[in-house]
Amino acid sequence: MYLYVDQYIVQPGDTLYNIAQRFFLLNYTQILRVNKDISNPDVIYPGQVINIPKMVPMNTYIVQPGDTLDDIVHSYNQEHFEIYGFNITCDEVLAYNPMIVNPNLIYPGMIIYLPEFL
Repeated sequence: MYLYVDQYIVQPGDTLYNIAQRFFLLNYTQILRVNKDISNPDVIYPGQVINIPKMVPMNTYIVQPGDTLDDIVHSYNQEHFEIYGFNITCDEVLAYNPMIVNPNLIYPGMIIYLPEFL
């Protein structure tokens, strides 16, 4: 579900993949869902205006001293398994948090986004 969309003007060298990364989307198919006029995802043009989806807010977690990504994922899974019936992985959490370059380098106060399954 999307709350709203922003518009973006395609620049020379852009691809849907790198635009999706720039806007912290999981993949370019999220852009395609709100741009029905794009028939070929490999063909976009400089100057073209495309819609960028804004996701429904996810669960957030503020890193505490001593936390590791593994600990955070483990706690999240313990709290949510009965609701959703499956667990998430560290790799999935990293996909929601492209700003985490090294999963071993998280710090207190950092906000980590966790998936919200509807």
